[in-house]
Amino acid sequence: MKQLLLRVPEDIHRRLAARAQDEVEQAALALVRRHALRVMDAWHLAVASIVVPPLLQAGEQRAFASRDEPQRAVARELGFVAI
Repeated sequence: MKQLLLRVPEDIHRRLAARAQDEVEQAALALVRRHALRVMDAWHLAVASIVVPPLLQAGEQRAFASRDEPQRAVARELGFVAI
């Protein structure tokens, strides 16, 4: 994990580190309530929706990998390409 963080540009790292855990939990709770997802599936999507956009290059699609079809459906609704 530490090596992965070293590869993230410093400005993005600071923005990601500054995200409050409350923000992730609130987003996950909203997904659970709206889509009846399992908690950890919702948490995974909430984190992805916060972390992925700043890492994308111009024109790059947002991808989300999951084997769980309900989670994949919500990922597509959130603008991800489910793979």
